[in-house]
Amino acid sequence: MAIKAVIWDFAGVLLHTVKGDFNSTLADRLDVPVEMIERVINSEENNRWDCGEIDDDVFYSFLLEELNLPQEKKNVIASFAVNDFYVEAELLGYIRELRKSYVSVLLTNFPAHLHDFIKTDWIITGAFDHILASCDLKLLKPDPRIYQLALERAGCRAEEAVFIDDREVNVKGAEAAGITSLLYRDTQQVIAELQKILKG
Repeated sequence: MAIKAVIWDFAGVLLHTVKGDFNSTLADRLDVPVEMIERVINSEENNRWDCGEIDDDVFYSFLLEELNLPQEKKNVIASFAVNDFYVEAELLGYIRELRKSYVSVLLTNFPAHLHDFIKTDWIITGAFDHILASCDLKLLKPDPRIYQLALERAGCRAEEAVFIDDREVNVKGAEAAGITSLLYRDTQQVIAELQKILKG
């Protein structure tokens, strides 16, 4: 079955932190142990943030309360959310080129500020036909429904799509939905493996 669509994760695949990973970088910026950051990021409140049920201000307040830090530190988090991230140029260029032949979908667990930042700081114009974010869908990967929505938007069947994500739980979720999936480790690896699949 020929591949018709490629479905991409965002953070950890196309969007990266300048140094280290999300948790360790935020821990460094707030001067707290990374274990404390991990506990907050794995909380239900973080899921609500990603689903658009609470906004940045509310989540940042929660995060600081959980870390026993003053609310004045919100400006540190807000700065981190922009300045410590970059879009990987080589992969972005590859995705834009690939879009000439395949439907390109961004499927991401991400809070609502995604929509503003991809227009201002994380420019990804020309890379995706469809952007599906948890904050709009009110669903999080690896919920089976989110993969089905991606396939419907792409206009293809599961066996006609490839999914790329840096989290194994999300890759397994897509595979359970019948989608050929790749675990992202680095740009060169994922391009090489995807090319093999696309060439059949």
